[in-house]
Amino acid sequence: MNNPLKLTTMRQLFTLVAAFVCAIAFGQKPNINKAKAAFDKGELAEAKAIIDQAIEYEKTMGKAKTWYYRGMIYASIDTSTNDPDAMRVAVEAYAKTLEIDPTQRSINEFTGTGIQNVDSQKQNYYGFYYNKAISDYNSENYADATEFFERAYFIMPSDSNAILNAAHAAVAAGDEERAKVNYQKSLDAGITDVAIYLRLYNYAIVKKEYEEAYAILEDARAAHPDNVDLMKYQINILIEQDKIDEAKSGIEEAIAKEPSNADLHFSLGVIHEELENLDEAKASYQKAVEIDSEHYNSNYNLGVMVFNECNVLIKERNALSYKEEKKFAELSSQIDDRLRTALPYWEKLYSLKAEEVTILETLEYIYLSLKMNDKADGISSKLEELKGE
Repeated sequence: MNNPLKLTTMRQLFTLVAAFVCAIAFGQKPNINKAKAAFDKGELAEAKAIIDQAIEYEKTMGKAKTWYYRGMIYASIDTSTNDPDAMRVAVEAYAKTLEIDPTQRSINEFTGTGIQNVDSQKQNYYGFYYNKAISDYNSENYADATEFFERAYFIMPSDSNAILNAAHAAVAAGDEERAKVNYQKSLDAGITDVAIYLRLYNYAIVKKEYEEAYAILEDARAAHPDNVDLMKYQINILIEQDKIDEAKSGIEEAIAKEPSNADLHFSLGVIHEELENLDEAKASYQKAVEIDSEHYNSNYNLGVMVFNECNVLIKERNALSYKEEKKFAELSSQIDDRLRTALPYWEKLYSLKAEEVTILETLEYIYLSLKMNDKADGISSKLEELKGE
């Protein structure tokens, strides 16, 4: 009759003993050296168990080496098991290490090498994924290449090249949405290549997302204020939306408030030119040059407009028969007049950008046409120098 009572007592005793053992285990101070030893032997599960306890234990949770080894352990878990959350934990752990010990002195003392620190570990971690991405890209496995470039960038966001490559890989994989996200991240990371802005602009335009396209161009113009094409793209958007009059009125209102702003007059000129109001465009560009004689874009557009007028006359002259001598002489005189009008603009452009081949070639042509041979020779020599001839 007493057996059941004895059995119950034994079970209670076993439960108490087990609870006591657990209490001892969880009450022990986590040993970072043991975590390191387990990690060095490749025993990641044991290393992870120790380090997870260490970040909760009062005496080890504030030590840089705790977080350093947490980063190393979780990075290894990530690269060996592809645990989707391990990369985030590893990167956060490395960041926490630097937060606690910005100079990494305690890490160098603990590892005993002086070179095993957060910087070197993150570089190796980054290199693991970057090299995988390159390999997959070269093998035309673009989807995986995109993923691995993105992971490399997540590990080391200071390398904007990784996220730009992720965008290119996404394009190659036909993943437009992922490409858009990565191109935007490239811009956010400090890359200002106009081609990236135009890629995003094209994505928006194809879907007729005009407001988004316009905003992208605004950002592009802020990064590339001298790029006239960007302004033209914006004006084309306004025309597409039947908002050109609104844009024109807005610029004219701004000019009324800032009549000495050469950029505003230039912008008005671009709108007139897009609307094929060439006389009004020329007047706006000339006003900009009057305000600022070195306004490059206005000088350039004036020079091109007048030069285009010459080309129209030249084509007309070339179409004459040999019998139309009088008309030939009249057109030749008009062409020379136009070239003399264009000349100051191209000379000004040359003074502003003496290494620009297009400017030099145009100026050489004008000098030769006007029989200003000495000046033409000087420009020709400059061109040969630039082209390495």
